[in-house]
Amino acid sequence: MTRRLALVLGALGLASLVQVGTAEAGRYRFSGSGRVHARVSGGVSVGWARPVYRSSWGVGGHIYVGPRYGYYYPRYYYYPRYYYYQPVPSYYGYYSTGYYPVQPAQPAVTAVAPVAARPQLPRFGLGLFAGGVSVEDQKDSSDYGLLARFRLTPGLLVEGELGKTSYENDLRVDRRLGASLQYEFGAYNTLAPYVLAGFGAQQADVGDGEFQSTQNFGELGIGLRWAIAPHFHLLFDVRAGSRHTVSDNTDSLGGSGTAARTVTPPSADSSDNEGYTRGRLAAVLYF
Repeated sequence: MTRRLALVLGALGLASLVQVGTAEAGRYRFSGSGRVHARVSGGVSVGWARPVYRSSWGVGGHIYVGPRYGYYYPRYYYYPRYYYYQPVPSYYGYYSTGYYPVQPAQPAVTAVAPVAARPQLPRFGLGLFAGGVSVEDQKDSSDYGLLARFRLTPGLLVEGELGKTSYENDLRVDRRLGASLQYEFGAYNTLAPYVLAGFGAQQADVGDGEFQSTQNFGELGIGLRWAIAPHFHLLFDVRAGSRHTVSDNTDSLGGSGTAARTVTPPSADSSDNEGYTRGRLAAVLYF
């Protein structure tokens, strides 16, 4: 680049000399002074002075191309920056005084809506039931009575009942006192199936007191509860059980006839048990 600039400036000076010669031939003279300075390696500067015109003129000048060592300073356009890791003073103990510890940011507080507790299920209820009992080959019967229920937990209940069963125009009448433990699946639902296990005792009367026996019994069953309203429920269940005669009177049936014999429970001397099934429909009012 320095050589090219020198050639250009030399050509300019030669053209000026030619013009001076032409001016002298016309007997005109131009006097003045001019200075051109070019500096390369980082920039180009040109200095000049405006000539003063006279009746005669001449050309003179000075051209310098090259570095100016006395006024040249290197310029850096990029200064590297180095990052030095500095740990937090309060965490690593680099400064013992004059620095307060960094306070941790407070956790965001989120408002949580309280969950509404489920209403308590009704605990105590009284009801009526009606149904039928099938014992041995005898299915012509009616069964009805009273019941009471108490809820121990949302799903677990205990029930007591007092019932009466009549067979074939009251040829045999059973009076029963029993209890059962029941568990409801989905106690908060409108429809809730349940399972049960019960036991109790009853007195069987055949032939209007001609033969009487005392029996104990045990039974298992399944059922379905329908909550029509929070305090009014309908129940339907089916139970299967077995009765064992504990004691009886020594009197036989005498002239009671064949009909009485078909519904007579086993005697206390027999090792036989009396199997039965029964179904019932109940309505319960809770308080």
